[in-house]
Amino acid sequence: MGEFKVQGTDIIVLRQIVMLTLLGLTGFFAGKTKYLPENSGVILSRIVVKLTAPILIVTTMIGYNFTKQTILNGLWIFLFGIIFILISGAISVAACKALKIQGAASNIYKMLSMFGNVMFMAYPLLSSIYKEEGIIYAIFFNIANDAVLWTLGIYLVNKHKNNTWRENIKHLINGNTVAFTAGIIFIATNLSQHISSNAAVNSIYTVLFDTFSPLGKTTIYLSMLFIGLILSEIKIQSFSDMLKRYPLFILSFVKMLIVPVLACVIMSFAAPFLNPMVKAIVVLQLAMPSATIVSALASQYGSDYKFATEGVFVTTVLSVLTLPVMVYVLGIFG
Repeated sequence: MGEFKVQGTDIIVLRQIVMLTLLGLTGFFAGKTKYLPENSGVILSRIVVKLTAPILIVTTMIGYNFTKQTILNGLWIFLFGIIFILISGAISVAACKALKIQGAASNIYKMLSMFGNVMFMAYPLLSSIYKEEGIIYAIFFNIANDAVLWTLGIYLVNKHKNNTWRENIKHLINGNTVAFTAGIIFIATNLSQHISSNAAVNSIYTVLFDTFSPLGKTTIYLSMLFIGLILSEIKIQSFSDMLKRYPLFILSFVKMLIVPVLACVIMSFAAPFLNPMVKAIVVLQLAMPSATIVSALASQYGSDYKFATEGVFVTTVLSVLTLPVMVYVLGIFG
């Protein structure tokens, strides 16, 4: 269980990427043609973040057979997630100096480099490849991503504000972390065994699980529709207009290829101690395009919203090409 093999797996991943791309295109054309209202993306985002994703986390965790190895793998994913997100940030600092990106745009560039679309795009992809196991491990990386996002990330996007660290860190308490905590409590207290020992309680539990589990899985489809709707809002006038955004192409190359490859090489030295799934999940999560929440936070805190949105657009479009490359690289490194 959990072995990542390039033979056959790369074809499966390509198939899943095509399927997810088609879902994204559905949202894109629905938004571009105004078939859906302008605020559809905002509504979908809130439905996913506040409702379906937390439900997906809880139902996946309580329905999964956790072992000590699963927890150990998850902790490794969390640790490596923190390390490589910070490494991405350090590289982006040097990139900003080299590209002479300053002010608010510099802070947004760093955020786009560090924080990937670990929910809206990674959940669908990892779920389609690894099923429940993929979601379980994706959650651990998501927690690492959130830990850095709602501390260092908020500091970057909010440098011109006077919010205290307490006001920023409160964002760590959100639907996803609450759902994760609830799942951990369920597992730690061995509630499943107590539930199964009581026929009446087990019947109620089964009805609740069978009701909400499919609702949680809609996260996969709603997430990709949301990505498409967001992309439909970006206006590119011409090819030369796109070329002017060359810093974002450099960002994409570093974020979605250089950093994941670096992570692959570094973790290969620890291969005897790591489950192959740890490396696969960390590398694929790092290879995700920039997080759409960076754009939302830039708007909320009065930072460079346009630059953030363009960064999300460029990295998301290019990820259709870079993700298959990273799957191939993973195969090379075993």
